[in-house]
Amino acid sequence: MKRYIWISLALSFLIACKPNTNSHGHDHGEHAHGSDTHATHEENDHSKMSLTLYNENTELFVEFESLMPGHTAKFLVHLTNLKTYKPYTEGKLTVSLIKGNKGIRSSIDAPSRAGIFTPSLQPKIPGTYTLVFEVNSKYGKEKFVANNITVFKDHDEANNAVLQKETSGNAISFLKEQAWKIDFSTTRVKNTNFQNIIKTTGTLQPAVNMQKQIVAKTNGIVHFSSTDIVAGKTLKKNTPLFTITGKELAGSNLSTLYTEAKVELEKAKAEFERANSLREDKIVTEKSYLEAKSAYENAKVKFNSINKNFNANGLSILSPINGFISNIFVNEGQFVEKGTVLAKVDQGSKLMLKADVYQKHLQELAHIKSAHFKLPYRDKIFSTDELNGRLIAYGKDIDEADYTTPLYFEVDLTPELYSGSFVEVYLKSEKTSHVLHIEKSAILEDQGLKYVFVQTGGESFEKRFITIGANNGREVEILKGLNEDDRVVTQGAYFVKLASLAGSLPAHSHEH
Repeated sequence: MKRYIWISLALSFLIACKPNTNSHGHDHGEHAHGSDTHATHEENDHSKMSLTLYNENTELFVEFESLMPGHTAKFLVHLTNLKTYKPYTEGKLTVSLIKGNKGIRSSIDAPSRAGIFTPSLQPKIPGTYTLVFEVNSKYGKEKFVANNITVFKDHDEANNAVLQKETSGNAISFLKEQAWKIDFSTTRVKNTNFQNIIKTTGTLQPAVNMQKQIVAKTNGIVHFSSTDIVAGKTLKKNTPLFTITGKELAGSNLSTLYTEAKVELEKAKAEFERANSLREDKIVTEKSYLEAKSAYENAKVKFNSINKNFNANGLSILSPINGFISNIFVNEGQFVEKGTVLAKVDQGSKLMLKADVYQKHLQELAHIKSAHFKLPYRDKIFSTDELNGRLIAYGKDIDEADYTTPLYFEVDLTPELYSGSFVEVYLKSEKTSHVLHIEKSAILEDQGLKYVFVQTGGESFEKRFITIGANNGREVEILKGLNEDDRVVTQGAYFVKLASLAGSLPAHSHEH
C-alpha cells in the first residue's frame, strides 16, 4: 500500500511539472519551452529550435527562437555537470554567431537562475553560420560548437523549415528542473572490451592468518575482564579479556602452581650457581654442570610463563593483536582446561572471498583474475580490484557434495562486509570481447521484456526495448536495441517511466 501511495505522489509531482500543450510547458521568466523535439508546435508559431551538445563533463541544452535578421532571439541555455547531474550555479557564458571571420557575440556573467543562462543575439544577414558557446566557471573553460545554423530570411521561411522536420510522437518529456532535483544520470553506450563472465555464488570468510585464537594457559575458572567482552568489540593489543583463577578449586590450582614454580626456580637457580662455582675448581663434571644449567633454564621458562600475566586475581589473558572479537566460546564462571579455546580475535583488515565454481567452467579457472560480487539484500556491487583484492588460489579437486571447486580472493575488509555472508559472484576472465555494453542500473523490465530510456535531446527521451547478453554485475552486454554513443538513463530511470505514464493524463502548466 505504501508503494502505491508513493507512486501516486510521484505521478502528481510529474503531472504538475508536465508541459502544458497550450502554453509550451515551463516558463523561464518571459519565454516558455516544451520538450526537446527540435521545434515546438504552437498554432501560430513553429519557429522554436533546440540543440543538445556534450563534452566529457558537461551537457549544454539550449532552446532559442529561429534566427532572423532584425529579430532579437533569446537563448535559454541549460548547463548540467554530468558527474553530479546538477545545474551550474555560477559562471560566465558567451554565445557567438560566426560566418567566416565575422560574427556577433553576447555574454552573460551569471545564470538567471540555477543552471539557466539567457543571452540574446540579433543577426543582420541571412545565411548559414556556426554557433559557439564558451563557458568559464569553477569547472574550467569549455567550448561547444554547433555547425550549419541557419539564419532565415523571415518567419515564413523559418516556419516552413521547422515543419519539414519530423518529430516523434513517442517522445517523453522530462525537464531539466525535474532531473536536477533527484538522483539522475545518463551514460553513453560503450563499444569496448567486455570480459567474459562466470556467474556463481560464494561466501565471505576470515582471511588466512587474520584470526588469532585465545587459549587457556592453565586449568581454572574463567572470569570476563569486563561486562563488554562480546563479539564485535574493537580491541587494542594487550587489552585484558579474561582472568583464569584457581582459588575456588582444591588441589592443583593456579596459586599453587605459581608458588611451586617460584620455589622450583629458586632451587634450580641455587643448584646452577653452585655447579658453576664448583666447575671452575673442577670439582663437578661438565655433565653435572650442563644438567644444572638446563634445569635452571627450564624452571625459569615455566615460572615466566605463569608469572607473565599473573596477579592477585589469577592469570590475565590479553589480546595478542589489534582487531575485534569475532567469537567467544566460553561463559562466565566456566571451568576450562589448559589449551581450551576461549575466543577468536580478528585483525579486521582482510577477508577471503570463496567462490564455488561448477565443473563446466573448470577450464576457464586459469583465466580468472578478478571478480565482482554483491550481497543478496543490496544492489551495490563490490569489486575485488577496488578492494585491493588478489587471487589466492583455486582448487584442484571437485567437492563430492555439490560438484564445485573453490576459488579464493583476498580483499580488504570494509564496514559493509561481514565474514560468513552469502554473496553472488561474477568471476571476470582475462579473455575479452569488443561489444556494446551499458550499466545494469539503466535496465527496466516490462512483462519480461527489457528496456531502457534513451535521451534523444536535452529534455526528451524514448523507450527502447533491448536484448541483453552477458552480465558482470555492474554492466550488461547489449545484443540488440542500442547503438554506440546512444545516451541512456542510468540513474533515475523510474522517474522517466513515471513521466511517460503521466503523458497520457491531463496536463497542467509548470510555471517558474
